[in-house]
Amino acid sequence: MDVIAALDKAACPWQPYPPLTFADQYSLAAIPSGANFTFEIPPGEEPVLNVMGLPGDGHDCSAQTTGQGH
Repeated sequence: MDVIAALDKAACPWQPYPPLTFADQYSLAAIPSGANFTFEIPPGEEPVLNVMGLPGDGHDCSAQTTGQGH
């Protein structure tokens, strides 16, 4: 994934973000900023960046209550 390569190149630590990692998507968070990157993984294809969010952006996506990703 290009986002991970860019974070690594910039020496920006990141970690998986389990609350939004399920089924056909994978999510990670850049630790210093809290930026969250969520990728859709279509069957047999490369991951595609679906959404990027910053803390305090007003978006409340609770996968645990809806059972669906965005």
